[in-house]
Amino acid sequence: MNENGTPLSENQYVQELFSILQDNGKDSTGLAALLGHVSEMENFVKRAEDKIADMKSQLAEMKEVQDHPVRTALQSAIKSLENKVTEIKEHLNTLKHNIVEGCKNAVTAFKEKGISALNNLASFFKVKTGLENWKKSIDSTIKTDDKAIANINTFANEYHSAGRAIKNMARMAVGKKPIDAKKEAGKLAKVFAAPYKAQKAALTSLRGTIDKAIKSLENLDLGVKERQAQRPAAKKPSLLNQLKENLAVVEETKREHRALEKVATKGTEL
Repeated sequence: MNENGTPLSENQYVQELFSILQDNGKDSTGLAALLGHVSEMENFVKRAEDKIADMKSQLAEMKEVQDHPVRTALQSAIKSLENKVTEIKEHLNTLKHNIVEGCKNAVTAFKEKGISALNNLASFFKVKTGLENWKKSIDSTIKTDDKAIANINTFANEYHSAGRAIKNMARMAVGKKPIDAKKEAGKLAKVFAAPYKAQKAALTSLRGTIDKAIKSLENLDLGVKERQAQRPAAKKPSLLNQLKENLAVVEETKREHRALEKVATKGTEL
């Protein structure tokens, strides 16, 4: 959907460009793919918002962190995820606006110059650079998420190692064997890492969709180029065929000359 809630596929200029392409035998699959990827991004935003609501609900139900300092940290992490989703929505709105403008400009060019103006359809869509920059921003955020998750796991492991050491000292004091098994990160650490893991998973999915959108831009004119490449080229006559044709012309010319000479001879006899 665009800013006013209307699906991008129902936009006046988008529909008009589709009609022009189809009516003039131009390939429209690249444009259709681009719109499909935008729809995927919109679904991504909806899923991310649902995930945030779910995490907020889970945090509110966790009695063990109600008065724990980690609660504030979790709330901050979830808020950071919310801000990232808001940023994604802004990028998405800009992308949709630029697609509509591209369709509008392509329609105008067609009306002014004819169908040949759409031979390089991709040139009307000034969105590739924006998508590439968006992807770089996502890559940077994913690296930050990886670092946060690693730090949380390291802290959890060190915390449990310290706890094990104290417990082992107590066990040894009463003649029991020390515990050798290494515990995994506790429930609290997993909950703390959840917002970062959710953000990483969502952004990784979004990055894949952006890659596909960039590819669809590159393929906007592929259908036309493929048809041109597949169109059988006009066969050039071989040298032998050319010679045969020339000889045939020469023989025909000789016959015409002989016929004219006969007529001329009869005319003289009369």
